[in-house]
Amino acid sequence: MFSTNPLLRWAIAFVTLIMLTPAQAAPQQGVTGQVISKTELAPPNGLQEAAEQYLIHYRSTSGVDGVSSREDTAAVFLPKGTAPQDGWPVVIWTHGTIGVARGCAPSLNPRTPRDAQYLNTWLSLGFAVVAPDYAGLGSAGLHHYMNARAEAWSVLDSARAALGAFPLRNQLVLVGQSQGAHAAFSSAGYQPQYAPALNIRATVLTGTPYFAPGLSAAQIFAGGTQEQSGDPKIPYAFYLYLSAADQQPGLNASDYFQPRALPVLEQARQLCITPLTAEVMQQGLNAGNSLKPAIQQLLDEQTDALRYATLKIAHPVFIGIGGEDINVPTAMQQRFATAVREAGTAVDVHQYPGLDHSSAMNPSLRDSVPFVLRTLAEER
Repeated sequence: MFSTNPLLRWAIAFVTLIMLTPAQAAPQQGVTGQVISKTELAPPNGLQEAAEQYLIHYRSTSGVDGVSSREDTAAVFLPKGTAPQDGWPVVIWTHGTIGVARGCAPSLNPRTPRDAQYLNTWLSLGFAVVAPDYAGLGSAGLHHYMNARAEAWSVLDSARAALGAFPLRNQLVLVGQSQGAHAAFSSAGYQPQYAPALNIRATVLTGTPYFAPGLSAAQIFAGGTQEQSGDPKIPYAFYLYLSAADQQPGLNASDYFQPRALPVLEQARQLCITPLTAEVMQQGLNAGNSLKPAIQQLLDEQTDALRYATLKIAHPVFIGIGGEDINVPTAMQQRFATAVREAGTAVDVHQYPGLDHSSAMNPSLRDSVPFVLRTLAEER
């Protein structure tokens, strides 16, 4: 008797799809998107459902200046079992906010329990996982936080590099949470021009930031008070300022941040997101007691670099929204979903009442996995 569980039915269908889908050619490799080195990933930084796991260094181009050559890093996880003749289908995992310092790179640290659970699910379903760190994380230079083109170029080059070095099928799904949702959707938008040979079939997003026309980065941090309650969005303001200061060395932090925030801003250069957020909350930092009016202009100047290249994507997009999200406000995500649909993108939107920015991620799998399996089973 066949199971009535819809997720199990989709999984069975997908196993059949893996065995029957004809092979597709991997993209042509140029100077970018080439593996420089490949080593086994440190066991503490691995995933339970991976049969093999590697750290790769690959060639890319800086999306910040558009010309500089880079060497970026990514982790690659291969599923257990025998690879299909035409290779494993691939999830390109784009991670959430982790920090801007080199040592914060996910490939250099154990995955959080939340992320490990999420990625192990995709591995157990027969997907390889390619997990780029982003430029400046695990590689040279400061990570330019939320720079859409920089994220996208590094992510797309990680996919090209992995396809050339592992038994993978050029059948890709971009999957991202929070900053990673921003990176995934940015990658989907830049892919037709930057990496046209990549066969991206679907994009899955949860906790997606959206800098709409008329909405600046500064407005996101408005509304703080002089009360002693910390705001978990303040680390984002620190990271955005540090990205701007990296391009404009003459900036003076005291012009944009109140004295109370300056010591923590300095720590943000090296602190990854979890200890930085803990410090912000302990110090009770919020917009009212941390930001100066001039931050409005600075962040406004950064907003263009944060915006998506396009809202019209040629493949289907899944959007999961936590109904109680504070970090990326629920209303912002709803506005994003509406704008993407109105732009002509095929979208599947799910909202999860009572769940916040982090807790909505794994429950969204009950909807995003069938969405992906259904999309891959359809003819293009």
